Amino acid sequence: MFKFKALLNLPMQFSHYDVSLTFEIIASLNAQTDASIEANISQYRIEGPEVEEHEISAEDNAYHIVEYYMGLDSGSVDLDDMFTSYYPSVTRRSVFLTLYGMLEHDFEKLCNGFARIHNAPVRLSDLKGSGFERCDLYARKIIGMKTSDHYSAVKKVTKLRNACAHNDARFVSNDNKPIPELLELMATFSNELVKDGEQVNFKAGSLQAMTNILKNYFNDVQEALTAHKTPDVFAEFRKQTLGK
Repeated sequence: MFKFKALLNLPMQFSHYDVSLTFEIIASLNAQTDASIEANISQYRIEGPEVEEHEISAEDNAYHIVEYYMGLDSGSVDLDDMFTSYYPSVTRRSVFLTLYGMLEHDFEKLCNGFARIHNAPVRLSDLKGSGFERCDLYARKIIGMKTSDHYSAVKKVTKLRNACAHNDARFVSNDNKPIPELLELMATFSNELVKDGEQVNFKAGSLQAMTNILKNYFNDVQEALTAHKTPDVFAEFRKQTLGK
């Protein structure tokens, strides 16, 4: 008698190989983020800050004018820069860290799924390193992917991720030396990633630009995966019912 338990173990179209849904979710997240930012900027420009006059000397008709908006005042920060540039960049930086983490997690699942289904002698955890670097090594050494032409760009995106996560998106290191990969990334995407002091400022379109780099790389990974023969998931069924 055929054991239906075997059906429960089927890899459901090998979904661990497919990151297309994740990219669809990320594309929607990117679009919603930019739309929300533009709405907030528009609201700031329409409503404007509240203005208060503080008397210095009534006799001399001297007053100190302070503008307030969303808990901040013009005496402490440049409100226009804060609400039309800095906050939008910080928001995009946060989303960038999220989408990068989603894809890194999917890449690890992909490698672990490949090892399980193909009974690979080497597991992802057997390799040194972490994140995209270790997954890329696994894809090349175990899955059989050729070196991707897009991986050099992925490494720059990883540098940007590390800068956002650990160094406040600064394109200089802690010893104030410029980080070449980030300078190159900003030169390539001069409208999307711009210098703001020592920080990388994320402008409109920056999230999708970084996503496209990662998507191009994953296309190469997918091509390597499809080169492998799909495991015959109904072999157990034929064995138990047909004796084959």
